[in-house]
Amino acid sequence: MAFTTALSGVNAAQSDLDVISNNIANSSTTGFKTARAEFGDVYAQSLLGTTTPTPGQGVKVTGITQQFSQGDSGIHG
Repeated sequence: MAFTTALSGVNAAQSDLDVISNNIANSSTTGFKTARAEFGDVYAQSLLGTTTPTPGQGVKVTGITQQFSQGDSGIHG
């Protein structure tokens, strides 16, 4: 189980790096809005569902959200 927990962390970190590299690659384009990866815990649960779910079994990307805050207007003067 420890290997899959570590592997889930590596996969989540790779997804985060994908989002960051996309932000960097597109940062100078018109209308660019930055994105952010969001993470969540993976819970263990028995096949029969009789035990209480326990956190700490890994991590997963729960979503990639765009930030829609006001950016630079491009007018300097």
